[in-house]
Amino acid sequence: MNKDRTIFLSFALLILIIYGQSLWGGFVFDDRGILDYNNILSSLASLKDAVLQPYWEVDAGLYRPVTLLSYALNIIFLGGSAMSFHLVNLVIYFGIVSAIFVLIRRLFGDEKLALLSALVYLVLPIHTEVVANITGRSELISLLFSLLLLIEFTKERVNFWLAGFYMLLAIGAKETAIAALPLVLLVVIIKEREFGFNVFQKYFRPVSAAVVGACLYFFARFFVLGPDHFLGVQTSLIESPLLFASVPGRIATALSILWMYVEKTFWPFGLCSDYSFNQIPVLHGFMHLGTILGAMIFIGSLVATLYFLKKRPVVALASAFIFFGSILISNIFFPIGTIAGERLFFFPSVGIAIFLAFLLAKINQRAVLVVVLIFYSVLSFNRQGVWMTEEKLFLNALECAPNSVLSRSNAGAAYLLNGELDKAAEQLEISREIKPIYSKGLNNLGLVYWKQGKSEEAMDLYHQSLMQKYPYPGAIENMILLYTKNGDEENALRWLRIAYPNVGDSSLRNQF
Repeated sequence: MNKDRTIFLSFALLILIIYGQSLWGGFVFDDRGILDYNNILSSLASLKDAVLQPYWEVDAGLYRPVTLLSYALNIIFLGGSAMSFHLVNLVIYFGIVSAIFVLIRRLFGDEKLALLSALVYLVLPIHTEVVANITGRSELISLLFSLLLLIEFTKERVNFWLAGFYMLLAIGAKETAIAALPLVLLVVIIKEREFGFNVFQKYFRPVSAAVVGACLYFFARFFVLGPDHFLGVQTSLIESPLLFASVPGRIATALSILWMYVEKTFWPFGLCSDYSFNQIPVLHGFMHLGTILGAMIFIGSLVATLYFLKKRPVVALASAFIFFGSILISNIFFPIGTIAGERLFFFPSVGIAIFLAFLLAKINQRAVLVVVLIFYSVLSFNRQGVWMTEEKLFLNALECAPNSVLSRSNAGAAYLLNGELDKAAEQLEISREIKPIYSKGLNNLGLVYWKQGKSEEAMDLYHQSLMQKYPYPGAIENMILLYTKNGDEENALRWLRIAYPNVGDSSLRNQF
């Protein structure tokens, strides 16, 4: 017991050393969605609303009630400060690392392998986007309860109710937790060392409970999102170019991105917060090195899962985490709402950590282990610092994703807030040249021109922003302000009617 306490304290201390600085970070980028929905996340009476609504917007095709519930409970019991959100993220990450240790030790009876697996997973720099970014909470909760589900199946008597509850919480945090179901079957086979009728009979009820937990989620998902968004996703070319690509082009690019994930897990240089249009161009054939390597990883992980199931079950488990964890996030079989994101590899990287720990255990050289852990820890610590403020994040993305519309636009926004109008205009113009359809970027360029005294150019950009498929609502407000400043009360009133259709003219005129 004292040894376990020392191990868990070591996990906590290492997490604080690497990620403790995040406690002083703010709400960055996607985190601001939490502030926008504060009205349904700030009281016990509104918990039902948090559970029965999409994850931010219905068009995104996302339903994550457990994640929204965690935000609400965070605000109600710990306050709405960024520090409280970051603290909870660190606690959940500690739970994940500890769960990996417990799972591997119980399943294989190898404490050294379990400890190495947990430590390697803890220090991997590719995890910084999830742990340091508040909205990484969905990935964290989903993986934590997926691991608790697997741990439950390592017990001699599996709790029927806990199996279903863990599955419901995992998939309710993020849809990709469905990958835990085939992993449950794999854990049962590794544990029992066979899969005959007796094993089937023994685990039928708890496995069924896990399936029922998943089905309950999908039932609620259909009820909340409706038939149009139950399986589909609607987003722009900027966020998900593969949604608009040909099937061969999507698959070829997705396989190349899978290789990128694995490469950046092992060799974590060039980590980036943004891979949107057109940082990763869509490929038009399969004869690309990244595509070939990605195909080898994807197919190889499935083959290794089956081949090593009896010979080297730890390799089979690691391979299964990679294969099943990659299916829903890879864009290979169907397009998702984004082309790529390091956060998406959070679940599959459990397999990478187990596999790397297996290799380190085989090498059995303490010096090598220490070097690997220190190397990854230092890189994770440095990378975590990028997520402290939006300015740092946006300017870093400008370096690592110079061809991205979003990176250029966000860098322009950072310069705009600092009053560096020439730099802001330069970045926002480049963003528009890459693809002139990002409505928020067009709006921000309009703001720059307004501040530079170019009223006509600013007005034109606000109009362009509102003409896009996904218009930026703030452009209406900016147009109203610009018309008002120019003394054009008639046009200002016209746009006020559009913005507030249920408000009478007399009330609207009081805005002037």
